[in-house]
Amino acid sequence: MNGQHKTVLLSEAVNALGIKVDGSYVDATFGRGGHTEKILMQLGDDHKLGRILVIDRDPMAIATAHTLAK
Repeated sequence: MNGQHKTVLLSEAVNALGIKVDGSYVDATFGRGGHTEKILMQLGDDHKLGRILVIDRDPMAIATAHTLAK
């Protein structure tokens, strides 16, 4: 393996949250954003109702989060 994280059970984990378009969510282990991206897809195209707060200390993860926020 080349040091990259492979997400397992992504759909199962996010589906278990029962995402609602107007819900609020926290991803406290953002990493490379796989779970957050899947949640954002379920919040709808304009993301005006739902919110997600992401947390991570890794500078690369923070840079990735900024690209998803646009």
